[in-house]
Amino acid sequence: MLLEEMTHDSSHPLNEIKSMISAGEVPDLLLVGPPGTGKTTTAHAIAHALNAELHEFNTSDERGIDFVRTRVKELATQRSYGETTIILLDEADGLTKQAQDALRRTMETGHALFILTANEASNITAAISSRCHTCEFRPYNAGEVHSILDKNYSLSNITEEQAVAVCAAWNGDLREITRAISMSGSVSDLLTKAGSAAEAYSAPSLSIAGGDWESLRQELLALCGVGGHTTLSILNRLHDRVRQLDMEPARFHHYSRVWGDAVLATHQWPLGREGFIDWFVGSLASQWERKK
Repeated sequence: MLLEEMTHDSSHPLNEIKSMISAGEVPDLLLVGPPGTGKTTTAHAIAHALNAELHEFNTSDERGIDFVRTRVKELATQRSYGETTIILLDEADGLTKQAQDALRRTMETGHALFILTANEASNITAAISSRCHTCEFRPYNAGEVHSILDKNYSLSNITEEQAVAVCAAWNGDLREITRAISMSGSVSDLLTKAGSAAEAYSAPSLSIAGGDWESLRQELLALCGVGGHTTLSILNRLHDRVRQLDMEPARFHHYSRVWGDAVLATHQWPLGREGFIDWFVGSLASQWERKK
Protein backbone atom coordinates (compact mmCIF):
# COMPACT_ATOMS: atom_id res chain seq x y z
CA MET A 1 0.00 0.00 0.00
CA LEU A 2 1.19 3.53 -0.80
CA LEU A 3 1.32 6.24 1.85
CA GLU A 4 -1.15 8.30 -0.19
CA GLU A 5 -3.67 5.44 -0.08
CA MET A 6 -3.62 5.05 3.69
CA THR A 7 -6.65 6.56 5.40
CA HIS A 8 -6.01 8.83 8.37
CA ASP A 9 -7.03 12.16 9.87
CA SER A 10 -4.93 15.26 10.58
CA SER A 11 -3.70 13.98 13.96
CA HIS A 12 -2.21 10.77 12.56
CA PRO A 13 1.62 10.36 12.56
CA LEU A 14 1.49 9.55 8.84
CA ASN A 15 1.35 13.29 8.17
CA GLU A 16 4.67 13.80 9.92
CA ILE A 17 6.22 10.83 8.12
CA LYS A 18 5.13 12.20 4.74
CA SER A 19 6.77 15.53 5.59
CA MET A 20 10.03 13.76 6.45
CA ILE A 21 10.00 11.91 3.13
CA SER A 22 9.25 15.10 1.18
CA ALA A 23 12.15 16.84 2.91
CA GLY A 24 14.47 13.89 2.25
CA GLU A 25 15.24 13.59 5.95
CA VAL A 26 13.98 10.28 7.33
CA PRO A 27 15.65 9.27 10.60
CA ASP A 28 15.60 5.89 12.26
CA LEU A 29 11.98 5.40 13.35
CA LEU A 30 10.26 3.77 16.31
CA LEU A 31 6.59 3.16 15.52
CA VAL A 32 4.70 2.47 18.75
CA GLY A 33 1.09 1.44 19.26
CA PRO A 34 -1.37 -1.41 19.74
CA PRO A 35 -1.65 -4.28 17.22
CA GLY A 36 -3.57 -3.52 14.05
CA THR A 37 -2.88 0.22 13.97
CA GLY A 38 -0.87 0.21 10.72
CA LYS A 39 2.73 0.23 11.95
CA THR A 40 4.06 -2.53 9.71
CA THR A 41 2.01 -1.34 6.72
CA THR A 42 3.47 2.14 7.21
CA ALA A 43 7.01 0.75 7.23
CA HIS A 44 6.38 -1.00 3.90
CA ALA A 45 4.88 2.20 2.45
CA ILE A 46 7.97 4.15 3.54
CA ALA A 47 10.21 1.62 1.82
CA HIS A 48 8.19 2.00 -1.38
CA ALA A 49 8.33 5.80 -1.19
CA LEU A 50 12.11 5.74 -0.74
CA ASN A 51 12.68 3.05 -3.39
CA ALA A 52 14.44 1.15 -0.63
CA GLU A 53 15.58 -2.43 -0.30
CA LEU A 54 13.55 -3.73 2.65
CA HIS A 55 14.65 -6.50 5.00
CA GLU A 56 11.96 -7.48 7.49
CA PHE A 57 12.34 -9.51 10.68
CA ASN A 58 9.83 -10.38 13.37
CA THR A 59 11.81 -10.15 16.58
CA SER A 60 9.28 -12.19 18.53
CA ASP A 61 10.86 -15.12 16.65
CA GLU A 62 14.47 -13.86 16.67
CA ARG A 63 15.17 -11.80 19.76
CA GLY A 64 18.64 -12.78 20.99
CA ILE A 65 21.99 -11.07 20.77
CA ASP A 66 23.34 -13.54 18.19
CA PHE A 67 20.59 -12.54 15.76
CA VAL A 68 21.62 -8.86 16.03
CA ARG A 69 25.37 -9.56 15.83
CA THR A 70 25.09 -11.69 12.72
CA ARG A 71 22.08 -11.19 10.47
CA VAL A 72 21.21 -7.58 11.36
CA LYS A 73 24.83 -6.35 11.50
CA GLU A 74 25.65 -7.95 8.15
CA LEU A 75 22.73 -6.23 6.44
CA ALA A 76 23.39 -2.89 8.14
CA THR A 77 27.03 -2.73 7.09
CA GLN A 78 26.78 -3.87 3.48
CA ARG A 79 25.77 -1.65 0.57
CA SER A 80 22.42 -2.39 -1.04
CA TYR A 81 21.32 -2.44 -4.68
CA GLY A 82 18.62 0.14 -3.98
CA GLU A 83 19.02 3.76 -3.01
CA THR A 84 18.46 2.88 0.64
CA THR A 85 18.50 -0.23 2.81
CA ILE A 86 15.73 -0.41 5.39
CA ILE A 87 15.86 -2.95 8.20
CA LEU A 88 12.41 -3.43 9.68
CA LEU A 89 12.40 -5.02 13.13
CA ASP A 90 8.78 -5.85 13.84
CA GLU A 91 7.81 -6.22 17.50
CA ALA A 92 11.21 -4.91 18.58
CA ASP A 93 9.99 -4.76 22.17
CA GLY A 94 10.52 -8.53 22.13
CA LEU A 95 14.30 -8.11 21.87
CA THR A 96 16.24 -8.86 25.02
CA LYS A 97 18.14 -6.00 26.70
CA GLN A 98 21.45 -7.52 25.57
CA ALA A 99 20.18 -7.68 21.99
CA GLN A 100 19.03 -4.06 22.16
CA ASP A 101 22.44 -3.00 23.47
CA ALA A 102 24.08 -4.72 20.50
CA LEU A 103 21.51 -3.19 18.15
CA ARG A 104 22.36 0.32 19.36
CA ARG A 105 25.99 -0.15 18.29
CA THR A 106 24.90 -1.53 14.92
CA MET A 107 22.59 1.43 14.36
CA GLU A 108 25.43 3.84 15.12
CA THR A 109 27.93 2.25 12.73
CA GLY A 110 25.80 0.81 9.91
CA HIS A 111 24.53 2.31 6.66
CA ALA A 112 20.92 1.16 6.91
CA LEU A 113 17.80 3.03 7.92
CA PHE A 114 16.14 1.25 10.83
CA ILE A 115 12.40 1.10 11.42
CA LEU A 116 11.34 -0.56 14.65
CA THR A 117 7.77 -1.33 15.65
CA ALA A 118 6.65 -1.96 19.21
CA ASN A 119 3.43 -2.47 21.09
CA GLU A 120 4.90 -1.10 24.32
CA ALA A 121 7.47 1.72 24.29
CA SER A 122 8.44 0.90 27.88
CA ASN A 123 10.10 -2.31 26.66
CA ILE A 124 12.47 -0.39 24.37
CA THR A 125 15.67 0.69 26.11
CA ALA A 126 16.51 4.38 26.40
CA ALA A 127 19.63 3.83 24.30
CA ILE A 128 17.49 2.67 21.36
CA SER A 129 14.57 5.08 21.75
CA SER A 130 16.94 8.07 21.99
CA ARG A 131 18.37 7.17 18.57
CA CYS A 132 14.95 6.99 16.93
CA HIS A 133 12.18 9.41 16.13
CA THR A 134 9.12 7.98 17.88
CA CYS A 135 5.73 8.00 16.18
CA GLU A 136 2.77 6.96 18.32
CA PHE A 137 0.05 5.04 16.51
CA ARG A 138 -3.44 4.73 17.94
CA PRO A 139 -6.44 2.55 17.10
CA TYR A 140 -8.39 3.75 14.08
CA ASN A 141 -11.40 5.89 14.92
CA ALA A 142 -14.92 5.47 13.56
CA GLY A 143 -14.49 8.22 10.96
CA GLU A 144 -11.41 6.56 9.48
CA VAL A 145 -13.11 3.16 9.49
CA HIS A 146 -16.14 4.67 7.71
CA SER A 147 -13.86 6.13 5.05
CA ILE A 148 -12.19 2.75 4.52
CA LEU A 149 -15.54 0.97 4.27
CA ASP A 150 -16.90 3.59 1.89
CA LYS A 151 -14.12 2.77 -0.57
CA ASN A 152 -15.24 -0.87 -0.70
CA TYR A 153 -17.84 -1.30 -3.44
CA SER A 154 -19.94 -3.91 -1.60
CA LEU A 155 -19.88 -1.87 1.64
CA SER A 156 -20.10 1.66 0.26
CA ASN A 157 -23.65 2.19 1.54
CA ILE A 158 -22.70 1.70 5.19
CA THR A 159 -23.90 4.44 7.53
CA GLU A 160 -21.79 6.34 10.03
CA GLU A 161 -23.67 4.68 12.88
CA GLN A 162 -22.92 1.24 11.48
CA ALA A 163 -19.25 2.19 11.02
CA VAL A 164 -19.15 3.13 14.71
CA ALA A 165 -20.41 -0.36 15.59
CA VAL A 166 -17.77 -1.99 13.37
CA CYS A 167 -15.00 0.13 14.86
CA ALA A 168 -16.12 -0.64 18.42
CA ALA A 169 -16.44 -4.39 17.77
CA TRP A 170 -12.74 -4.68 16.96
CA ASN A 171 -11.50 -1.76 19.08
CA GLY A 172 -10.17 0.14 16.06
CA ASP A 173 -7.87 -2.76 15.10
CA LEU A 174 -7.59 -2.25 11.34
CA ARG A 175 -6.03 -5.67 10.81
CA GLU A 176 -9.07 -7.37 12.29
CA ILE A 177 -11.49 -5.02 10.54
CA THR A 178 -9.80 -5.63 7.19
CA ARG A 179 -9.99 -9.39 7.73
CA ALA A 180 -13.71 -9.09 8.45
CA ILE A 181 -14.23 -6.92 5.37
CA SER A 182 -12.50 -9.50 3.16
CA MET A 183 -14.94 -12.17 4.36
CA SER A 184 -18.07 -10.01 4.04
CA GLY A 185 -20.09 -9.65 0.87
CA SER A 186 -22.47 -7.04 2.23
CA VAL A 187 -23.04 -4.59 5.06
CA SER A 188 -25.35 -7.11 6.68
CA ASP A 189 -22.61 -9.77 6.67
CA LEU A 190 -20.11 -7.36 8.20
CA LEU A 191 -22.52 -6.25 10.93
CA THR A 192 -23.24 -9.87 11.82
CA LYS A 193 -19.52 -10.51 12.22
CA ALA A 194 -19.19 -7.29 14.24
CA GLY A 195 -21.94 -8.45 16.56
CA SER A 196 -20.21 -11.79 17.10
CA ALA A 197 -16.87 -10.07 17.72
CA ALA A 198 -18.42 -7.66 20.21
CA GLU A 199 -19.86 -10.59 22.19
CA ALA A 200 -16.76 -12.79 22.03
CA TYR A 201 -15.33 -11.37 25.24
CA SER A 202 -18.55 -11.31 27.24
CA ALA A 203 -18.17 -14.85 28.57
CA PRO A 204 -14.51 -14.61 29.67
CA SER A 205 -15.06 -11.21 31.30
CA LEU A 206 -18.00 -12.61 33.28
CA SER A 207 -15.89 -15.62 34.25
CA ILE A 208 -13.29 -13.26 35.69
CA ALA A 209 -15.94 -11.35 37.61
CA GLY A 210 -17.34 -14.59 39.01
CA GLY A 211 -14.04 -16.37 39.64
CA ASP A 212 -14.88 -19.27 37.32
CA TRP A 213 -11.30 -20.01 36.36
CA GLU A 214 -11.73 -23.26 34.41
CA SER A 215 -14.43 -21.67 32.23
CA LEU A 216 -12.15 -18.66 31.73
CA ARG A 217 -9.31 -20.93 30.62
CA GLN A 218 -11.47 -22.75 28.08
CA GLU A 219 -12.96 -19.49 26.75
CA LEU A 220 -9.54 -17.86 26.26
CA LEU A 221 -8.15 -21.00 24.62
CA ALA A 222 -11.07 -20.86 22.21
CA LEU A 223 -10.24 -17.25 21.37
CA CYS A 224 -6.64 -18.26 20.67
CA GLY A 225 -7.91 -20.55 17.93
CA VAL A 226 -10.02 -17.91 16.17
CA GLY A 227 -8.47 -15.58 13.59
CA GLY A 228 -4.87 -15.94 14.76
CA HIS A 229 -5.18 -13.27 17.46
CA THR A 230 -2.02 -12.52 19.43
CA THR A 231 -2.05 -12.90 23.20
CA LEU A 232 -1.57 -9.13 23.50
CA SER A 233 -4.61 -8.47 21.31
CA ILE A 234 -6.67 -10.89 23.40
CA LEU A 235 -5.57 -9.22 26.64
CA ASN A 236 -6.34 -5.74 25.32
CA ARG A 237 -9.85 -6.63 24.20
CA LEU A 238 -10.55 -8.62 27.35
CA HIS A 239 -9.53 -5.67 29.51
CA ASP A 240 -11.80 -3.30 27.61
CA ARG A 241 -14.73 -5.62 28.32
CA VAL A 242 -13.86 -6.24 31.99
CA ARG A 243 -13.69 -2.50 32.63
CA GLN A 244 -17.30 -2.19 31.49
CA LEU A 245 -18.46 -4.54 34.24
CA ASP A 246 -19.63 -3.37 37.64
CA MET A 247 -17.04 -5.55 39.36
CA GLU A 248 -16.27 -5.49 43.06
CA PRO A 249 -13.31 -3.06 43.48
CA ALA A 250 -11.08 -5.55 45.31
CA ARG A 251 -11.54 -8.16 42.58
CA PHE A 252 -11.00 -5.62 39.81
CA HIS A 253 -7.75 -4.37 41.36
CA HIS A 254 -6.54 -7.93 41.83
CA TYR A 255 -7.37 -8.77 38.22
CA SER A 256 -5.77 -5.54 36.91
CA ARG A 257 -2.47 -6.27 38.65
CA VAL A 258 -2.27 -9.75 37.14
CA TRP A 259 -3.44 -8.41 33.76
CA GLY A 260 -0.66 -5.79 33.75
CA ASP A 261 1.97 -8.44 34.52
CA ALA A 262 0.57 -10.56 31.71
CA VAL A 263 0.79 -7.67 29.19
CA LEU A 264 4.48 -7.22 30.04
CA ALA A 265 5.08 -10.97 29.87
CA THR A 266 3.70 -11.31 26.33
CA HIS A 267 6.95 -9.87 24.93
CA GLN A 268 9.17 -12.33 26.78
CA TRP A 269 7.02 -15.47 26.73
CA PRO A 270 9.11 -18.29 25.19
CA LEU A 271 6.33 -20.85 24.64
CA GLY A 272 3.00 -21.03 22.80
CA ARG A 273 -0.24 -19.14 23.38
CA GLU A 274 -1.89 -22.08 25.14
CA GLY A 275 0.83 -22.14 27.78
CA PHE A 276 0.51 -18.40 28.21
CA ILE A 277 -3.24 -18.68 28.81
CA ASP A 278 -2.63 -21.44 31.38
CA TRP A 279 -0.18 -19.17 33.23
CA PHE A 280 -2.47 -16.12 33.10
CA VAL A 281 -5.50 -17.96 34.43
CA GLY A 282 -3.40 -19.76 37.03
CA SER A 283 -2.00 -16.43 38.25
CA LEU A 284 -5.50 -14.99 38.62
CA ALA A 285 -6.76 -18.06 40.47
CA SER A 286 -3.83 -18.51 42.84
CA GLN A 287 -3.55 -14.87 43.84
CA TRP A 288 -7.28 -14.56 44.39
CA GLU A 289 -7.30 -17.65 46.62
CA ARG A 290 -4.46 -16.19 48.69
CA LYS A 291 -6.41 -12.95 49.16
CA LYS A 292 -9.45 -14.92 50.35
